[in-house]
Amino acid sequence: MKKLEKVIPQLNLLSISNIIIKNRKHIAMISLIGLVIGLIISFLITPKYEAYTVFYTPANNSISKSVLGESNLEDFMEFGSEEQTDQVLEMLQADELKDKVIQKFNLRAHYDIKADEKYPQTKVREQLASNTKINRTDYLAIKIAVKDEDPKMAAAIANYISFALDSMRTLMQQARAKQAFDILDFQYQKKQKQVDSILAQLSSIRAQGVFDYEAQSEVLSEAIIKAETQLKAEEARLKVYDAYRKDLPDTTYIKAKGRLEAARATLKSLQPTVSTFSKLSGKYLDYEAVYEKEKEALTNLQLRYENAEVDLKKSAAQKFIVDKASVPEKSTYPNKLLVMLSIGLSAFLLACLGFLAKENSN
Repeated sequence: MKKLEKVIPQLNLLSISNIIIKNRKHIAMISLIGLVIGLIISFLITPKYEAYTVFYTPANNSISKSVLGESNLEDFMEFGSEEQTDQVLEMLQADELKDKVIQKFNLRAHYDIKADEKYPQTKVREQLASNTKINRTDYLAIKIAVKDEDPKMAAAIANYISFALDSMRTLMQQARAKQAFDILDFQYQKKQKQVDSILAQLSSIRAQGVFDYEAQSEVLSEAIIKAETQLKAEEARLKVYDAYRKDLPDTTYIKAKGRLEAARATLKSLQPTVSTFSKLSGKYLDYEAVYEKEKEALTNLQLRYENAEVDLKKSAAQKFIVDKASVPEKSTYPNKLLVMLSIGLSAFLLACLGFLAKENSN
């Protein structure tokens, strides 16, 4: 090599051209042999087939918010942002996902990696990674391309990776939803007990006769006013009858006395009800105000609880499939023409260098 470095600088372009032209037949023959060798090698290399799938990732919105909200399913149908797409790309590099693929297709046996070799699982992962190309397209879609000697295996692995990603994202989201659901479930049960306790107090007060403050207050007020008015009217009538008792029949006076006693009895019968109402109405109003407030809080909490339950128990596809991987018909590796030309060009260059060195040594 050092000899060549000394030889080549001594040659100018014209002399190099003359040497190549002089030995053109030999150089052409060597180059042709290189091309033939390259062609043979390209056929000896085990071909690989490439299958690919393309999909978009959806926006990371909860199902309850997207479906049960007021967005008219816009959030549910929305594609993921660039940041969310990058997150999915990161998940696709996870060892957990690789291990699922390895286990699903028994890739250790498929790649002929023995269990007693050093670091067999790492080698399988590396082989899978070298056969798999995952990238983001210009339009934020994700493309998963898998190469394998078996075209059916290549398509199956590509499709399964997208499926495993879907499953993994769903499990991650549901694990998070489970935490939220447990928190809301605890708060909901606690709030329900508070509301039930307040309702029990209200029921106790209602059992004692106070069940509608405004309506009862209005009715009792009217009844008291009417009874007092009636009593005063009967008392006034009886006074008049007393003044003219000699001129009145006994039956008229007796009836007046009866009406007076009836008016007194009516007013007296209302007094316990009024007393109870006055005693309990304050508590009733307090409990009713608290009950309405807590019931509204419980309703809001129940809505969030139901939404969390939907997020926990229901799932949606984590991708929008554009192209599903199909079994490729033609191999993509090796590129026979490229292999043949590379070896042919290498043979040509080596032949030229060899004849240049030979001529210079002479």
